[in-house]
Amino acid sequence: MREVLLSKRYTLGACAFAAMLVGCASQQPAATNGPTPQFDGYRAAAPLGTPLPPPPRRPRPRGWLSPEAKRPTHGLLYVADEYNSEVLIYDAKGKNQSPIGMIDDGVTTPYGLWVDKNRNLYVANQGSYYGSGSGTVTVYPSGSTSPSLIYSQDLSRPLYPIVDQYGDLFVSGTNYNGSGAVVEYKAGSTNEYQILQTPGGEADGMDFDLKGNLYVAYRGVSGTGSIDEFPPGSTQGTSLGMSLNQPQGVVVDNNANILAAETGDTNRVDLFAPGSQTPELELDLPSSASPTQLTISADEGKLFVTAWNNGDIYATLYPLTQDSAWVVKDDAQTTIQGMALTRGQVF
Repeated sequence: MREVLLSKRYTLGACAFAAMLVGCASQQPAATNGPTPQFDGYRAAAPLGTPLPPPPRRPRPRGWLSPEAKRPTHGLLYVADEYNSEVLIYDAKGKNQSPIGMIDDGVTTPYGLWVDKNRNLYVANQGSYYGSGSGTVTVYPSGSTSPSLIYSQDLSRPLYPIVDQYGDLFVSGTNYNGSGAVVEYKAGSTNEYQILQTPGGEADGMDFDLKGNLYVAYRGVSGTGSIDEFPPGSTQGTSLGMSLNQPQGVVVDNNANILAAETGDTNRVDLFAPGSQTPELELDLPSSASPTQLTISADEGKLFVTAWNNGDIYATLYPLTQDSAWVVKDDAQTTIQGMALTRGQVF
Protein backbone atom coordinates (compact mmCIF):
# COMPACT_ATOMS: atom_id res chain seq x y z
CA MET A 1 0.00 0.00 0.00
CA ARG A 2 1.24 3.45 -0.85
CA GLU A 3 2.32 5.64 2.00
CA VAL A 4 0.51 8.97 2.26
CA LEU A 5 2.08 11.44 4.65
CA LEU A 6 -0.38 11.91 7.49
CA SER A 7 0.17 15.47 8.48
CA LYS A 8 -1.92 18.45 9.36
CA ARG A 9 -2.26 21.03 6.62
CA TYR A 10 -0.08 22.31 3.82
CA THR A 11 -0.92 25.77 2.53
CA LEU A 12 -0.33 26.91 -1.03
CA GLY A 13 0.81 30.54 -1.16
CA ALA A 14 -1.07 32.72 -3.63
CA CYS A 15 2.21 34.12 -4.94
CA ALA A 16 3.05 30.69 -6.37
CA PHE A 17 0.22 30.85 -8.84
CA ALA A 18 1.03 33.46 -11.44
CA ALA A 19 0.05 32.48 -14.96
CA MET A 20 -2.66 30.08 -13.91
CA LEU A 21 -4.83 27.85 -16.07
CA VAL A 22 -8.45 28.49 -16.76
CA GLY A 23 -11.04 27.63 -14.07
CA CYS A 24 -14.44 28.38 -12.66
CA ALA A 25 -16.44 26.55 -10.00
CA SER A 26 -19.48 28.76 -9.54
CA GLN A 27 -22.56 27.28 -7.98
CA GLN A 28 -25.68 28.05 -9.95
CA PRO A 29 -29.17 28.79 -8.65
CA ALA A 30 -30.81 25.64 -7.30
CA ALA A 31 -34.36 24.67 -6.51
CA THR A 32 -36.05 26.00 -3.36
CA ASN A 33 -35.18 22.93 -1.33
CA GLY A 34 -31.71 22.63 -2.84
CA PRO A 35 -28.37 23.89 -1.55
CA THR A 36 -27.62 27.53 -0.93
CA PRO A 37 -26.41 28.96 -4.28
CA GLN A 38 -23.23 30.95 -4.79
CA PHE A 39 -22.75 33.67 -7.39
CA ASP A 40 -19.58 34.94 -8.96
CA GLY A 41 -20.28 38.54 -9.90
CA TYR A 42 -21.05 37.71 -13.54
CA ARG A 43 -24.21 35.80 -12.79
CA ALA A 44 -26.47 37.60 -10.31
CA ALA A 45 -28.76 35.74 -7.91
CA ALA A 46 -31.97 34.85 -9.72
CA PRO A 47 -34.88 32.45 -9.27
CA LEU A 48 -34.79 28.99 -10.80
CA GLY A 49 -35.42 29.08 -14.56
CA THR A 50 -34.10 32.60 -15.10
CA PRO A 51 -32.29 32.82 -18.48
CA LEU A 52 -28.52 33.13 -18.39
CA PRO A 53 -27.11 36.56 -19.27
CA PRO A 54 -25.36 36.74 -22.63
CA PRO A 55 -21.86 35.32 -22.10
CA PRO A 56 -18.81 37.35 -23.10
CA ARG A 57 -17.39 35.77 -26.25
CA ARG A 58 -13.94 36.00 -27.71
CA PRO A 59 -13.53 35.80 -31.46
CA ARG A 60 -12.45 32.24 -32.17
CA PRO A 61 -12.97 29.71 -34.96
CA ARG A 62 -15.72 27.28 -34.11
CA GLY A 63 -15.26 23.55 -33.55
CA TRP A 64 -11.66 22.93 -34.56
CA LEU A 65 -8.90 20.41 -33.87
CA SER A 66 -5.19 20.79 -34.51
CA PRO A 67 -3.19 17.77 -35.73
CA GLU A 68 -1.98 17.23 -32.15
CA ALA A 69 -5.55 17.10 -30.85
CA LYS A 70 -6.44 14.46 -33.47
CA ARG A 71 -3.48 12.20 -32.72
CA PRO A 72 -4.83 9.07 -30.92
CA THR A 73 -1.79 8.65 -28.68
CA HIS A 74 -1.46 12.31 -27.71
CA GLY A 75 -2.17 13.11 -24.05
CA LEU A 76 -4.97 15.70 -23.92
CA LEU A 77 -6.53 17.82 -21.21
CA TYR A 78 -10.17 18.83 -21.81
CA VAL A 79 -11.48 21.92 -20.01
CA ALA A 80 -15.15 22.98 -19.68
CA ASP A 81 -15.51 26.71 -20.48
CA GLU A 82 -18.88 27.29 -18.82
CA TYR A 83 -19.97 30.77 -19.91
CA ASN A 84 -18.67 30.50 -23.47
CA SER A 85 -20.30 27.06 -23.89
CA GLU A 86 -17.12 25.42 -25.18
CA VAL A 87 -14.80 22.58 -24.31
CA LEU A 88 -11.20 23.71 -24.78
CA ILE A 89 -8.48 21.15 -25.56
CA TYR A 90 -4.88 21.42 -24.35
CA ASP A 91 -1.75 19.35 -24.38
CA ALA A 92 -1.68 17.49 -21.05
CA LYS A 93 1.94 18.55 -20.49
CA GLY A 94 3.48 21.98 -20.12
CA LYS A 95 2.39 25.36 -18.75
CA ASN A 96 0.78 28.58 -20.00
CA GLN A 97 -0.41 27.01 -23.23
CA SER A 98 -2.85 28.02 -25.91
CA PRO A 99 -5.67 25.61 -26.87
CA ILE A 100 -4.96 23.04 -29.56
CA GLY A 101 -8.66 22.46 -30.21
CA MET A 102 -12.20 23.37 -29.22
CA ILE A 103 -15.64 21.69 -29.20
CA ASP A 104 -18.90 23.64 -29.13
CA ASP A 105 -21.39 21.49 -31.07
CA GLY A 106 -23.99 20.38 -28.51
CA VAL A 107 -22.21 22.17 -25.65
CA THR A 108 -24.42 24.45 -23.50
CA THR A 109 -23.08 25.75 -20.18
CA PRO A 110 -20.81 22.72 -19.59
CA TYR A 111 -19.92 21.58 -16.08
CA GLY A 112 -18.19 18.20 -15.45
CA LEU A 113 -16.26 16.15 -18.02
CA TRP A 114 -15.14 12.52 -18.30
CA VAL A 115 -13.06 10.47 -20.76
CA ASP A 116 -13.71 6.70 -20.87
CA LYS A 117 -11.30 3.88 -21.71
CA ASN A 118 -12.12 4.26 -25.44
CA ARG A 119 -11.19 7.97 -25.29
CA ASN A 120 -14.80 9.10 -25.73
CA LEU A 121 -15.40 12.50 -24.14
CA TYR A 122 -18.56 13.00 -22.01
CA VAL A 123 -19.78 16.57 -21.39
CA ALA A 124 -22.44 17.39 -18.77
CA ASN A 125 -24.37 20.40 -20.13
CA GLN A 126 -26.49 22.32 -17.65
CA GLY A 127 -28.50 23.86 -20.51
CA SER A 128 -29.73 27.41 -21.07
CA TYR A 129 -31.88 27.40 -17.94
CA TYR A 130 -30.54 25.85 -14.78
CA GLY A 131 -32.85 23.11 -13.57
CA SER A 132 -35.28 23.70 -16.46
CA GLY A 133 -34.92 20.22 -17.92
CA SER A 134 -32.79 21.37 -20.86
CA GLY A 135 -29.69 19.61 -19.52
CA THR A 136 -27.91 16.94 -21.55
CA VAL A 137 -24.80 14.79 -21.64
CA THR A 138 -23.12 14.78 -25.06
CA VAL A 139 -20.57 12.15 -26.12
CA TYR A 140 -17.71 12.87 -28.55
CA PRO A 141 -15.60 10.08 -30.09
CA SER A 142 -11.86 10.66 -30.12
CA GLY A 143 -10.95 13.10 -32.91
CA SER A 144 -14.51 14.38 -33.37
CA THR A 145 -16.11 17.75 -32.59
CA SER A 146 -19.69 16.49 -33.10
CA PRO A 147 -21.57 14.32 -30.59
CA SER A 148 -22.33 10.69 -31.40
CA LEU A 149 -24.80 10.31 -28.50
CA ILE A 150 -26.98 12.73 -26.53
CA TYR A 151 -28.45 11.78 -23.15
CA SER A 152 -31.38 13.81 -21.81
CA GLN A 153 -33.85 11.46 -20.08
CA ASP A 154 -34.50 12.58 -16.49
CA LEU A 155 -31.67 15.12 -16.61
CA SER A 156 -32.69 18.46 -15.15
CA ARG A 157 -29.34 19.99 -14.17
CA PRO A 158 -26.55 17.47 -14.86
CA LEU A 159 -23.21 18.22 -13.21
CA TYR A 160 -20.76 15.30 -13.33
CA PRO A 161 -20.57 12.29 -15.70
CA ILE A 162 -18.59 9.10 -15.08
CA VAL A 163 -18.47 5.71 -16.87
CA ASP A 164 -17.94 2.38 -15.10
CA GLN A 165 -16.07 -0.73 -16.26
CA TYR A 166 -19.18 -2.03 -18.06
CA GLY A 167 -19.75 1.17 -20.04
CA ASP A 168 -22.71 2.33 -17.95
CA LEU A 169 -22.95 6.13 -17.68
CA PHE A 170 -23.66 7.78 -14.31
CA VAL A 171 -24.71 11.44 -14.23
CA SER A 172 -25.02 13.38 -10.96
CA GLY A 173 -26.88 16.63 -10.41
CA THR A 174 -30.26 18.00 -9.39
CA ASN A 175 -33.45 16.19 -10.33
CA TYR A 176 -36.72 17.78 -11.51
CA ASN A 177 -38.05 17.84 -7.94
CA GLY A 178 -34.98 19.75 -6.74
CA SER A 179 -33.36 16.79 -4.99
CA GLY A 180 -29.85 15.45 -5.52
CA ALA A 181 -29.77 12.31 -7.65
CA VAL A 182 -27.63 10.20 -9.98
CA VAL A 183 -29.06 8.87 -13.25
CA GLU A 184 -27.47 5.56 -14.32
CA TYR A 185 -27.81 4.75 -18.04
CA LYS A 186 -27.24 1.24 -19.34
CA ALA A 187 -24.25 1.05 -21.68
CA GLY A 188 -25.08 2.38 -25.14
CA SER A 189 -28.69 3.28 -24.26
CA THR A 190 -30.01 6.82 -23.88
CA ASN A 191 -33.41 5.77 -22.48
CA GLU A 192 -32.77 2.69 -20.31
CA TYR A 193 -31.83 3.98 -16.88
CA GLN A 194 -32.42 3.96 -13.13
CA ILE A 195 -32.21 6.65 -10.43
CA LEU A 196 -29.83 6.63 -7.46
CA GLN A 197 -31.21 9.04 -4.86
CA THR A 198 -28.92 11.00 -2.54
CA PRO A 199 -29.74 13.14 0.51
CA GLY A 200 -29.94 16.91 0.15
CA GLY A 201 -30.48 19.11 -2.85
CA GLU A 202 -27.50 18.34 -5.09
CA ALA A 203 -25.37 15.35 -6.06
CA ASP A 204 -21.88 16.30 -7.21
CA GLY A 205 -18.54 14.55 -7.80
CA MET A 206 -18.36 10.77 -8.19
CA ASP A 207 -15.77 8.00 -8.42
CA PHE A 208 -15.48 4.20 -8.21
CA ASP A 209 -13.16 2.06 -6.15
CA LEU A 210 -11.52 -1.13 -7.43
CA LYS A 211 -14.47 -3.20 -6.13
CA GLY A 212 -16.98 -1.24 -8.21
CA ASN A 213 -18.48 0.72 -5.31
CA LEU A 214 -19.67 4.18 -6.35
CA TYR A 215 -18.90 7.21 -4.14
CA VAL A 216 -21.09 10.30 -4.58
CA ALA A 217 -20.57 13.68 -2.91
CA TYR A 218 -23.79 15.49 -1.99
CA ARG A 219 -24.82 18.65 -0.20
CA GLY A 220 -27.89 19.82 1.67
CA VAL A 221 -29.80 23.08 1.89
CA SER A 222 -27.13 24.80 3.98
CA GLY A 223 -24.29 23.69 1.68
CA THR A 224 -22.92 21.14 4.14
CA GLY A 225 -22.73 17.59 2.88
CA SER A 226 -20.97 14.26 2.86
CA ILE A 227 -20.30 11.25 0.62
CA ASP A 228 -22.58 8.28 -0.03
CA GLU A 229 -21.29 4.83 -0.98
CA PHE A 230 -23.39 2.71 -3.40
CA PRO A 231 -22.53 -0.99 -3.78
CA PRO A 232 -22.52 -2.28 -7.38
CA GLY A 233 -26.06 -2.45 -8.76
CA SER A 234 -27.63 -0.70 -5.76
CA THR A 235 -29.81 2.41 -5.85
CA GLN A 236 -29.51 2.88 -2.07
CA GLY A 237 -26.41 4.53 -0.69
CA THR A 238 -24.92 4.72 2.78
CA SER A 239 -23.39 7.92 4.15
CA LEU A 240 -19.71 7.64 5.08
CA GLY A 241 -20.20 10.24 7.80
CA MET A 242 -17.73 12.91 6.71
CA SER A 243 -18.74 16.52 7.31
CA LEU A 244 -17.86 18.50 4.17
CA ASN A 245 -18.31 22.16 3.23
CA GLN A 246 -20.00 22.32 -0.19
CA PRO A 247 -18.28 19.18 -1.56
CA GLN A 248 -17.63 18.88 -5.27
CA GLY A 249 -15.10 16.63 -7.00
CA VAL A 250 -14.23 13.18 -5.64
CA VAL A 251 -11.36 10.80 -6.43
CA VAL A 252 -10.83 7.31 -4.94
CA ASP A 253 -7.30 6.03 -5.45
CA ASN A 254 -6.21 2.40 -5.83
CA ASN A 255 -5.56 2.16 -2.08
CA ALA A 256 -9.16 3.24 -1.29
CA ASN A 257 -8.14 6.69 -0.04
CA ILE A 258 -10.88 9.23 -0.79
CA LEU A 259 -10.07 12.76 -1.92
CA ALA A 260 -12.80 15.41 -1.85
CA ALA A 261 -12.80 19.06 -2.94
CA GLU A 262 -14.49 21.48 -0.54
CA THR A 263 -15.76 24.50 -2.46
CA GLY A 264 -16.93 26.55 0.53
CA ASP A 265 -14.88 28.84 2.75
CA THR A 266 -12.38 26.05 3.41
CA ASN A 267 -11.11 26.04 -0.21
CA ARG A 268 -9.19 22.82 0.15
CA VAL A 269 -8.78 19.21 -0.92
CA ASP A 270 -9.22 16.62 1.86
CA LEU A 271 -7.72 13.14 1.90
CA PHE A 272 -9.58 10.49 3.93
CA ALA A 273 -7.94 7.16 4.72
CA PRO A 274 -10.17 4.10 4.25
CA GLY A 275 -12.92 4.08 6.90
CA SER A 276 -11.98 7.49 8.32
CA GLN A 277 -14.48 10.32 8.84
CA THR A 278 -11.83 12.97 9.46
CA PRO A 279 -9.22 14.01 6.89
CA GLU A 280 -5.72 12.69 7.32
CA LEU A 281 -4.39 15.44 5.07
CA GLU A 282 -5.74 18.85 4.05
CA LEU A 283 -4.31 20.79 1.11
CA ASP A 284 -5.33 24.45 1.10
CA LEU A 285 -5.74 26.38 -2.12
CA PRO A 286 -5.58 30.20 -2.19
CA SER A 287 -8.50 31.76 -0.33
CA SER A 288 -10.38 32.69 -3.51
CA ALA A 289 -9.89 29.44 -5.39
CA SER A 290 -13.07 27.37 -4.74
CA PRO A 291 -11.94 23.95 -6.03
CA THR A 292 -14.37 21.99 -8.20
CA GLN A 293 -13.44 18.87 -10.17
CA LEU A 294 -10.63 16.48 -9.24
CA THR A 295 -8.92 14.29 -11.84
CA ILE A 296 -6.06 11.84 -11.35
CA SER A 297 -3.69 10.47 -13.97
CA ALA A 298 -3.95 6.79 -14.90
CA ASP A 299 -0.66 5.99 -13.16
CA GLU A 300 -1.82 7.97 -10.08
CA GLY A 301 1.31 10.09 -10.32
CA LYS A 302 -0.44 13.45 -10.56
CA LEU A 303 -3.64 14.97 -9.17
CA PHE A 304 -5.40 17.83 -10.99
CA VAL A 305 -7.78 20.35 -9.33
CA THR A 306 -9.92 22.97 -11.07
CA ALA A 307 -10.43 26.24 -9.20
CA TRP A 308 -13.38 28.47 -9.97
CA ASN A 309 -12.59 31.94 -8.66
CA ASN A 310 -8.96 32.00 -9.73
CA GLY A 311 -9.70 30.57 -13.15
CA ASP A 312 -6.98 27.95 -12.76
CA ILE A 313 -6.11 24.29 -12.85
CA TYR A 314 -3.58 23.12 -10.27
CA ALA A 315 -1.65 19.87 -10.57
CA THR A 316 0.32 18.21 -7.80
CA LEU A 317 2.42 15.09 -7.48
CA TYR A 318 0.58 12.13 -5.98
CA PRO A 319 0.67 10.46 -3.43
CA LEU A 320 0.42 13.72 -1.53
CA THR A 321 3.34 14.67 0.70
CA GLN A 322 4.54 17.78 2.46
CA ASP A 323 6.83 18.44 -0.50
CA SER A 324 4.14 18.04 -3.18
CA ALA A 325 5.13 20.18 -6.16
CA TRP A 326 2.25 22.19 -7.58
CA VAL A 327 2.36 23.21 -11.21
CA VAL A 328 0.06 25.56 -13.11
CA LYS A 329 -1.25 25.12 -16.62
CA ASP A 330 -2.49 27.27 -19.49
CA ASP A 331 -3.23 30.83 -20.38
CA ALA A 332 -6.86 31.66 -21.05
CA GLN A 333 -8.68 34.25 -18.99
CA THR A 334 -12.00 32.45 -19.04
CA THR A 335 -14.49 30.65 -16.80
CA ILE A 336 -14.20 26.89 -16.48
CA GLN A 337 -15.76 24.18 -14.37
CA GLY A 338 -14.66 20.62 -15.11
CA MET A 339 -11.77 18.86 -16.80
CA ALA A 340 -10.78 15.41 -18.05
CA LEU A 341 -7.61 13.65 -19.19
CA THR A 342 -7.27 11.17 -22.06
CA ARG A 343 -4.67 9.47 -19.87
CA GLY A 344 -6.66 9.80 -16.68
CA GLN A 345 -8.35 7.32 -14.38
CA VAL A 346 -10.57 4.78 -16.20
CA PHE A 347 -12.37 1.58 -15.17
